[in-house]
Amino acid sequence: MEILIDLTIAFGAIMAAAYCLLLSRRLRALTRLDGDVGKAIAVLSKQVDDLTKALRAAQQSNTSAGAALDQQITQATATARRLELLMAAAQSGQAAPAARDRPMPTEPTGGFAPQLDLDAFTPLRQSTPRPDSDTRRRVMRTREQIGGNR
Repeated sequence: MEILIDLTIAFGAIMAAAYCLLLSRRLRALTRLDGDVGKAIAVLSKQVDDLTKALRAAQQSNTSAGAALDQQITQATATARRLELLMAAAQSGQAAPAARDRPMPTEPTGGFAPQLDLDAFTPLRQSTPRPDSDTRRRVMRTREQIGGNR
């Protein structure tokens, strides 16, 4: 009986050694860069590195573009408010001395900036001056119709 148990243990050890040999050959073939799978792993690894670099560059570009867009939106909002006040003053027949003293904001990149000659501005029709509260209500109502109160 002991001989049979020893033979079973020896046979199990031989089978385990053969399985380990088979696994080691497969692992060596997998990690070898000459084979198809090794080449695919190397190419995919390089592509992941390239995509990571491209993603970082896109994030930096997005951040700088977002900051520039925020600045332009702020300038556009300020210009729109000034324009609304000028229109309200022109419709009510009043001059806008505070608007004449301030220069128009320009883009930081030196782009196109319209210049207004407020002295040459004449409204299409002269209207009677209205109280300030009525003008303000009218401007606010116009703003709500255009795009809501900001």
